[in-house]
Amino acid sequence: MLATRTLLSKQTLAILSRQPACFVHHGDHGTWGNTNVAVVFSGCGWWDGTDVHEGVYTMYHLSRNGARFQMFAPNQQQMHVMDHMKKQPFSGENRNMMMESARFSHGQGKMQMQDLSVLDVNSFDAVIFPGGHGIIKNLSSFMKDGKDCKLHNDVERVLKDFHHSRKPIGLASMAPVLACRALPSIEVTMGYERDENTRWGNWPHTNMVQTVKSMGARHNVPYVDEKNKVVSTPSFMWETDYHYHYIFDGIGNMVKHILRLSTK
Repeated sequence: MLATRTLLSKQTLAILSRQPACFVHHGDHGTWGNTNVAVVFSGCGWWDGTDVHEGVYTMYHLSRNGARFQMFAPNQQQMHVMDHMKKQPFSGENRNMMMESARFSHGQGKMQMQDLSVLDVNSFDAVIFPGGHGIIKNLSSFMKDGKDCKLHNDVERVLKDFHHSRKPIGLASMAPVLACRALPSIEVTMGYERDENTRWGNWPHTNMVQTVKSMGARHNVPYVDEKNKVVSTPSFMWETDYHYHYIFDGIGNMVKHILRLSTK
């Protein structure tokens, strides 16, 4: 028994010596080191860009699973700037999507925010769109035009390029709207089709589910479309005050399926 404990202690020390103590994680490291994923942002903030949690959780899970990633956003003005306290637009203020999205980035070179116009499908194994109202305000005209919305030119190009190349597409919360508009007959989930207000939270965006169905998409709670290599997760389509770990886990599952499909 003592010998076993000694061996385990030596193994633990060997592991800890290879990484800073603050980064020690009790779990398996990913094996997707050769996988390169593009992550597309639409600003910074749930009400006028990419949701902060969804963006960060996506990058965390890619990192945790050993994948490499690069960040992209359109180098254009966003629809408007929201006061996230009052949930109202600021008057007379405008911001650039790429500059706002750069709040997510650290470091230099490839870890800086890149212009979406330079995203080349041949350089990546998969693409992920975190959610937020920037999906329906900045990356498309869905906020104004609903099912007849137009997509940002580069967003439409990227979605079609990855789909035609049989490379996985990840979509969080509102992002399935983009793929449903660009790609025929895909299968997605945006959560529940009816608002079920319980102590766990509620689903206030069920009208969007009906809209993507009217675009020709199939809507099911299982979130992996194996045929089209499209993976979706409801994320903050579900409103919850305390259960953020479910959002975190849902995005983690999406990322794992994206990485799995990238090898098929």
